[in-house]
Amino acid sequence: MLIDYGCSPVNADWQVNEKTACGFVRVYDIYEGEVFCREGVSEPGEEILLRPGSICLFPSAAPYFLRQNPQNRLFCTHLHLDIAPALLRRTLTLEAPQGSIVRGIFDALRAAVCGGEGRVVRLLSDAFEQYCVGRELFAMPEGEIARALAAMAAEFRKNWSVAELSALAGYSEPYFIRRFRAETGVSPHQYLIGRRMKEALRLLWSGLPVSEVARRCGYAELKAFSRSFRRWYGLSPSQYRESGRLYP
Repeated sequence: MLIDYGCSPVNADWQVNEKTACGFVRVYDIYEGEVFCREGVSEPGEEILLRPGSICLFPSAAPYFLRQNPQNRLFCTHLHLDIAPALLRRTLTLEAPQGSIVRGIFDALRAAVCGGEGRVVRLLSDAFEQYCVGRELFAMPEGEIARALAAMAAEFRKNWSVAELSALAGYSEPYFIRRFRAETGVSPHQYLIGRRMKEALRLLWSGLPVSEVARRCGYAELKAFSRSFRRWYGLSPSQYRESGRLYP
């Protein structure tokens, strides 16, 4: 499911530092810029140069760090995709030569994004997801954990307890928490908040009052929702709505 999208150069101070798994897949079709990726937490380590012309997918279930050369800034079409209950645990780079299916999808995506054709963008992002599924690029969690993920997705407004979720999976609570984190990269609580935040983005697009978005995402108090949203995305719900799109 498409969460967010855009096509533009980024600010000179742009970087991404996902210290825990973010729960969605970033997809970049890079046109210009020098961008470096480091998997894991942001301490010094080996970096991968992301080159223009490739389609880059960044994990939903693992931390990573991206930085750019401020003198050669990133310019890309980007998608944020919710692929739950599937997971992506490693950064992937897809070759996209002219004439390939994936290049055709992203050339059309760029035109649709720049032309303001939101419905077409969603259809093309669905086509890209199916392309990835057909090539088995995404992993499925083990069946017991998948049951808990499905329950949270279906009732993300509910304040699920670890006891309830572990019972669904048939595990003890300590073992469930370890297995859940190993599969998704986050705790059950963090995963649930992530589900709510992704729904919040979709609802904010629709023009609903922020107070109604908060209620539909399971928050009784607007302040609690705004605090969670800012912690997750780095800006308030109103600022997100005014900006129109998140950066890549």
